[in-house]
Amino acid sequence: MLGVSVVLAASLLPAASAAAAPAPITSRYFGVSDGAPAGTSAAGFPRAPVGSLRLWDSGVTWKELEVAKNKWNWTKLDAIVATARAKGAKPMLVLGQTPRFHSTRPGLVGFYGSGSPTMPKLYYWKRYVAKVAQRYGTKLDYQVWNEPNVSGMWRGTPAQMAQLTAVTRQVLKAWAPGATLVAPSFPVRLVTQRSWVSRYYAQRTGGRPVSAYVDVVSLNLYPLENDRPEESMQLLRASRQILSSRGVRGKPIWNTEINYGLNGRGTGAKNISRRREAAYVARTYVLNAANNVKRVYWYAWDLQRLGNTEMTYRNGATLAPGGRAFGVVSSWLVGGRMRGCTVSSAGTYTCTVTYSGGVKRIYWNPSRASTIRTVGSATYYQGALGAQTRLRGKKALRVSYSPVMVRSRR
Repeated sequence: MLGVSVVLAASLLPAASAAAAPAPITSRYFGVSDGAPAGTSAAGFPRAPVGSLRLWDSGVTWKELEVAKNKWNWTKLDAIVATARAKGAKPMLVLGQTPRFHSTRPGLVGFYGSGSPTMPKLYYWKRYVAKVAQRYGTKLDYQVWNEPNVSGMWRGTPAQMAQLTAVTRQVLKAWAPGATLVAPSFPVRLVTQRSWVSRYYAQRTGGRPVSAYVDVVSLNLYPLENDRPEESMQLLRASRQILSSRGVRGKPIWNTEINYGLNGRGTGAKNISRRREAAYVARTYVLNAANNVKRVYWYAWDLQRLGNTEMTYRNGATLAPGGRAFGVVSSWLVGGRMRGCTVSSAGTYTCTVTYSGGVKRIYWNPSRASTIRTVGSATYYQGALGAQTRLRGKKALRVSYSPVMVRSRR
């Protein structure tokens, strides 16, 4: 999660439609974080079609696995991995934070305690990564660190983080050679945060650019407190410009944390209606797919109050409208090929997904009500909460901020 207040530069370019994705969208695209996915609470694993699970704030950081020097507790992580695999979801372990007794600067305090945001002693980092890789192999994806461009998460330098990245790749190559290594996740709301991203990807270690050691680029695309999914895509576009300037090309991008209304204080996100929450979830997953983001992890399935868009009610189990929309938009996208989005002069989005049975067109206007006309072969339309209405032929259809999917034969 993000732990700083934010100011966004005014010079970002507007969102634009992306090139068509070449392959069908799979269930892996639909990811979440969850604090207790192995049933340690009444909620357990998300009651939704989750294909990827990011393990952050799940009680399985390095300092929670190695509970004392050379004393390990794998019980919780074993249970999470087993549960996720049984549910058909791929877990991703975020490898930080540093135990105090393995820190090079144990007196420095971060969000997760003394020593946690600091450079570890490399011998012990290598041993830790090796132990995890030997135990789980390719059952896990591995992420180097969470948000090193936030001081409460990391108090080292970009060069040190690049060194950790290279070392992690070397250890995985030895013990889990087929595993996916995900770059550190970076929030990009602040100009200073984006500068840190640029400095990280400028690093070279072992004579190679740091990007050569990772399989996936990771961004946490939280927009400003009052912004919407469309503004989040502006951050994606700005980040791609930074990556391109540093020669990072051809790497898939995963959006590893997303929610709305975050104010940097950790509580009290500005409230929005439940219907708007559902709309934000649906628009998020459609827009990221249209902009060729390969996975999106909602932060977090069981989150309450930090962001303004919740997936469940307070019991952590019953689906709120946002959680219902997660399942609905999954049914719109999984198995289909995203062909991109267009935006009309009135601001209405039309996103097109082709599939074996025809075409799904997803419409919304984030700012005002507008009218679209369905194609002649349209058979029904469906809202973000799942309600369906039959259609026959061309019809005028009123749309607003909540997406509507119109299914047609062509």
